[in-house]
Amino acid sequence: MSIKTGMIKTVLKTAGLINYKKYKYSQEYEDNFKYMDWREKLWWGYKFFIKQPDMGERGKNIEEYFLYQNLNYNPPKDFVKKSSLFLTAAGDLNASAHIRPDNTKNMWEDVGDFYFSGDIVVANLEAPLNPKHSSKGVPTEFTSPPALNTSPEMFERFCLNGKGINFFSTANNHCLDQGEDGLIENLDFLDSKGYPHVGTSRSKEEQDDTPIIEKNGIKIAFLSYTYSLNGRETTKEKEYLTNYIRLNKPDTDIEIIKKHAASARKKGADIVVAVLHWSIEFETYPIQNVIDMGHKIMECGIDIILGGHPHVVQPMEKYEFKDPFTGEAKNGFIIYSLGDFVAYHKYTKNTKLSWIIGLEISKGILKEKQVTLITGLKVLPIYIYTGFQNNYCNTFKFLRFEKLLKQLESGENLYDFNDKEIEELKRLKKYLYKCLLPKEHGNLLVK
Repeated sequence: MSIKTGMIKTVLKTAGLINYKKYKYSQEYEDNFKYMDWREKLWWGYKFFIKQPDMGERGKNIEEYFLYQNLNYNPPKDFVKKSSLFLTAAGDLNASAHIRPDNTKNMWEDVGDFYFSGDIVVANLEAPLNPKHSSKGVPTEFTSPPALNTSPEMFERFCLNGKGINFFSTANNHCLDQGEDGLIENLDFLDSKGYPHVGTSRSKEEQDDTPIIEKNGIKIAFLSYTYSLNGRETTKEKEYLTNYIRLNKPDTDIEIIKKHAASARKKGADIVVAVLHWSIEFETYPIQNVIDMGHKIMECGIDIILGGHPHVVQPMEKYEFKDPFTGEAKNGFIIYSLGDFVAYHKYTKNTKLSWIIGLEISKGILKEKQVTLITGLKVLPIYIYTGFQNNYCNTFKFLRFEKLLKQLESGENLYDFNDKEIEELKRLKKYLYKCLLPKEHGNLLVK
């Protein structure tokens, strides 16, 4: 730890003592670097370096709201299934000096059988890929947003030559890290490899051309938007480059989402998925502004919201809404944050716990009408393992969290966790069941 970082941590610890009662809870901030004042920057630094809050906004009963969610998506008894697909999703694909091709050879060994079982396998490409520049990852210590760039070699780790991730969202707060040229290079690279994407565009026409993936006779449309660009800007003439909407701010104009959802349905989409880069970093629960925004977006005709950005997992919600295109009541699915995925943060303990979700989507007949429904939800909690030797990361991989805990309980310590690390794993288990999963989670978990 540098002298500068040590001084910053001392200031932040002092701020934590002064604001002890306040800092236990999530705060109503936008988390948009462009609009942060010194108070919000102090709060952000406290969460990053000192402690992440695991209580929702004071007085909003947000913890109880998620604790008593019913995430059962079993279809009605008179639903006759004709076809189905399985969609899997995980969080942000970032870049780090600690995550390299040489130490990620076995990255998927423990989780790939579930994640890559999806007909559609989704992730957010947060670190853009400009092959003309060298890769650049998140530094261990930083006080302002870093400019990221991933490498073609790491991208191949994500895709496994067509057997891995096969759909990418590109709208996020780092999408302009390599400038306009880098954003375009990123899209050109994805196209050259044959991978569909959504969220950033080279033209207005591309922005409004909603991608639809058809599997087993079911058409899934994808939209993607980001709450922030980390202070970077596009010109008025080129706003199409990024789907930028201040999603964490109440009363934000979301007409573009309504427009894209309507376009998707007009093109024949059975289900519309929105991948949202939003919510607040390092906080266990979304603030009320974000929850309200999620409901408004779903009421635009969005069936599934896959959230990311906070670096930590946030809870899930089943939300009943009236489909604006059919007038029928529907059960939508929102995950406020999928958490970190390919990422490394030294100081933030909760970022080590993440999850991969799987959604069964089925088309069939209900009351003599053809409908497409979410008919199943599965969640695989994962632990992001980084093995260090002499400050050098020699292993980065994902471990099934429940399986890891059972191994340790039986005395099988395959990864040489020390006593402190084992206690931290036990804390994360309590955190998972107390804060992130509903009280009645039944068969939700993949063990």
